[in-house]
Amino acid sequence: MSCVCACTVRFSDRQGVEHSTEVQAASVYEAACRAWATFKSAEGTEEESYKTKEFVVEVYQAPKVFHVELEKLLEWLDRGRRGHRDTPRKQWLRRLLDASIWGPPTAEEEARAARGQSR
Repeated sequence: MSCVCACTVRFSDRQGVEHSTEVQAASVYEAACRAWATFKSAEGTEEESYKTKEFVVEVYQAPKVFHVELEKLLEWLDRGRRGHRDTPRKQWLRRLLDASIWGPPTAEEEARAARGQSR
């Protein structure tokens, strides 16, 4: 994490009951410390928080908005190699654009694109 983000921090007590709290933090360790301070000051989780093995930190980052110009997208997709040496990611993206003609990419094509492999 590099910016201050909302986080949910949780732990399970010795009876398996999960406890959680929301914090704002700039690092995972900061989130754990802030949450532990909250757990230590709350009746019912004070003692149990000392006996836990771990805190689970779930980070919620602010959404980012990007503007993609269609002309630049098409230029990028068309630039570079075509054919069997084309990048799997570009092949997969072109296939997504052609989904109305050829059908959506298969699960195998998606997996190959994620791994960066060609056909």
